[in-house]
Amino acid sequence: MLRFCVSLAALMLVSLTTLEAHADRRVALVIGNSEYREIPALKNPDKDAEDVSKTFRLAGFDVFTAKDLTRLQFEEQFRNYLAAANGADLAVVYYSGHGFQIGGENFLIPVDASLKDPADMEVQAIKVDDVLQQLRSKSKIQVIILDACRNNPFPRKDYWLRDQLIVAGGTGLAQLTGSQNTLIAFATEPGAVAFDGSGDLSPFSSAFSHRALAPNQEIRSVMSAVRRDVVKATNGKQVPWENSSLLDDVVLMRSVEQPAPAPDGQQNQQVVERGIQVAEAIGNRDIGVSVGVGPVPLKLDLPAADVPISLKLASYPASGTLSLPDRVLSPQSSLMATEVDQLRYEPQIGQAAPVEVGFQIGAGKALKQATIKLSPSVDPCDQAAGEPLDLQGVVPGRLPNEIGGGAVEVCEAAVQAHPDIPRFRYELGRALLAAGRVDDARRAIQEAADKGHIRAVFELGYIAAAGIGAAPDLTKATGFYAQASDKGDPYATTAWGRALFDGVGVQRDTGKGLDLLLKAAAMGHVGAMNDLALIFKQGRNGVPADPARALAFLRAGIDRQEAYSMAILGLSPKRNTPTLAVCKPKVVTKVITKVKVIRTPAPEAPTTTITTPKFPPVPPWRGGNNDGDHDRSQSQGGGSDG
Repeated sequence: MLRFCVSLAALMLVSLTTLEAHADRRVALVIGNSEYREIPALKNPDKDAEDVSKTFRLAGFDVFTAKDLTRLQFEEQFRNYLAAANGADLAVVYYSGHGFQIGGENFLIPVDASLKDPADMEVQAIKVDDVLQQLRSKSKIQVIILDACRNNPFPRKDYWLRDQLIVAGGTGLAQLTGSQNTLIAFATEPGAVAFDGSGDLSPFSSAFSHRALAPNQEIRSVMSAVRRDVVKATNGKQVPWENSSLLDDVVLMRSVEQPAPAPDGQQNQQVVERGIQVAEAIGNRDIGVSVGVGPVPLKLDLPAADVPISLKLASYPASGTLSLPDRVLSPQSSLMATEVDQLRYEPQIGQAAPVEVGFQIGAGKALKQATIKLSPSVDPCDQAAGEPLDLQGVVPGRLPNEIGGGAVEVCEAAVQAHPDIPRFRYELGRALLAAGRVDDARRAIQEAADKGHIRAVFELGYIAAAGIGAAPDLTKATGFYAQASDKGDPYATTAWGRALFDGVGVQRDTGKGLDLLLKAAAMGHVGAMNDLALIFKQGRNGVPADPARALAFLRAGIDRQEAYSMAILGLSPKRNTPTLAVCKPKVVTKVITKVKVIRTPAPEAPTTTITTPKFPPVPPWRGGNNDGDHDRSQSQGGGSDG
């Protein structure tokens, strides 16, 4: 089947720095969406994703692989990936599935998207530019590969984007241009036809997976080879195309290390004995490794010896990164026994299952086998005081009232054990605030901000706005919000958007404020969704009322178990009641139209009693509810905020 597109199949953005021969961090998120619910399934994306995942894994990347993602699943996967990409040398996103353009903006389509109403694009689809901006704020080098050359398959063609109702025009994806030191590659030239191919993979994905594994090939040479392969496979009907402003070389696949040559005959007996000794020393070990603290030394502590022994990786961890101080290991790597004590492993964020590493150890003409198990664990400080939607965090997080009495002690221990990780200092600050130790909390949060923790910068703004330990200072608060928002923090983006939209502590800028709230909602922030729902329900600051658009954002909040969204829709019998009706998914009990509000009876359902936590008064720009006297909602899976 042909795919007609002015389409972007691969967007690769590469920064100024060349990847040198050191143990750099390289991460990849690979998504294949095939099983769509509202439109016909696609043939190739899941297979493309499997093949590309193997390619990046062989090249030594820590690969996050996901198939058939809903919108909520995409948010969760992308947050984990962004936490792993924080400070990475190279970050890759590969997406295969439906994607198309509207008004010059490119969108990726989750498998549960229906796109039946004009407001659905904002709450159901993923804007490519948002993904790109997040990656730019996290990593040195970014690569985005979009194999999404498809037209809009949905019956509706007009959707809201910001303040305009836009009719989808053109085909495929819109062209994207990059700044200096970027490479932008397309599956085919603009305005031409891209093919699905007759096999399990698209011609472009097949060629890329093959050519990307060529050792020591610079990425522009790789893309030239991909172009030749695709032109040949399609008889010249499809010609991959790219723009490049690179200043330095970037290599995806490094040369595979070769094992050391076997020693001469006089050393054979020593080699056999040393090989057996190494196998016994490292075999059947179960080593705990902490998540989110960087590469963890395995400390295998081999007995010292001068006999050269080579080890080859027989099995590579299913996730995470295995490395030495001078290089990242791949499934084809070899190393010397003298290097074993320097082995390090960095577990993948979001993965709790143990992984195994297998070795083949030279012992004369024989090969000894040894396997170690690596068991990831989350630090008690993260469990006790991690915060929702923290893009440098490793857990779904807790609200302030959920932080227990022992959090200060475990976070003090984490700071002492990992003084260079600012996340633990921030979580210590949260624990201290919950314990009422305001001055100590402010110091810890300031230290975390100084060390680069973005959420801590937002928290300083919240402290200033709320007047915690000092008189409220809204101007100072908005300065912090703006800083953290520029770094992509969803809490700060919501708070800064609110301040601009309403002119609180800063000169009003309704347009920019609305844009920021839409961006925060796209990142899964339910406070921003509720704000937008109220703006469109009421019509404020020159933004016209649109109850149908308001309903779309409230539905998005309800999908994330947001109680305040339910309250706005009237799903509670009365305000602040501890009893909420349990509704079946996708059952709407209140339909908002542009003419009037129509209440429709909901199916009878059991009720559950939920004790609503009481919170101290908070300023409306904290990041939770927009209603200062309304109880703040609970969250599940990072849906709400602190």
